[in-house]
Amino acid sequence: MKDPKILGGGAVLFAVLFWFVLKPMLFGPPPEPVVYTAEQIAAAPRPTLTLEERVLNLKSEIDNPNYVKLILALEFADPELHFMGLSGEALVEENVMFAEEMSPSEPRIWDVVAAIFGDLTLEEVSDIDAREDLKDELIEAINERLHEEQVETVYFVAFVTQ
Repeated sequence: MKDPKILGGGAVLFAVLFWFVLKPMLFGPPPEPVVYTAEQIAAAPRPTLTLEERVLNLKSEIDNPNYVKLILALEFADPELHFMGLSGEALVEENVMFAEEMSPSEPRIWDVVAAIFGDLTLEEVSDIDAREDLKDELIEAINERLHEEQVETVYFVAFVTQ
């Protein structure tokens, strides 16, 4: 019977030989890590959540109420670059999965949106420059309420006042 020390030493020697000599010959060198440029990252798609249509009250007099009908699309940060290189069906599928993950957070998002719009008058939301400031205010307020994801951009898909 063979000595266990010799068998163990042979096994270690084979493992080392395999790891450093045979494996690189058989499987080649490991692939180079992918490095994206700043332009590629900026142009990459982002996880997007489109919130369903809502009618929100605006600040107004009791005898003359004002409303805004709103559809929001929120574009979130993608620090892990999960959406990099996606397009077509794959992008749609990833956004559907992202929307499912974010569905528990939608009431918090709408609460923030309703509170902000409830403090604005019809004149304030009708001004185009004020709408850009409103988007920044929405981003900041929503990000304070969301801890796991961060909004980068807000789009008004539909914005109708009455």
